[in-house]
Amino acid sequence: ARPRRRLPRKPGPMVMVKQRQAANARERDRTQSVNTAFTALRTLIPTEPVDRKLSKIETLRLASSYISHLANVLLLGEGCEDGQPCFSAIYGAKGDLDSKQPRSICTFCLSNQRKG
Repeated sequence: ARPRRRLPRKPGPMVMVKQRQAANARERDRTQSVNTAFTALRTLIPTEPVDRKLSKIETLRLASSYISHLANVLLLGEGCEDGQPCFSAIYGAKGDLDSKQPRSICTFCLSNQRKG
């Protein structure tokens, strides 16, 4: 006679409750960590008005735009003749502009233009 194999036991209700509580705690910690990171990122992005709280998606989009803007400022400098380094980086020299393309300006160039 062969010995019978024992099937693994299902965890009891108390074990399942503790596992769920642990998973919930990990998710709360993760969410808090993400929210803290967004708060830190918001402090680095210039906004108008200054005290405006951006949503998470606005924060990500504006951060991406700001990084592009800063890269263009590094590449071309702030002393572009029209004061719009992002516009110059996209279209190059004035002779390269196509009359059908709309003249765009990034949020940060526009903000600087309004201040000046």
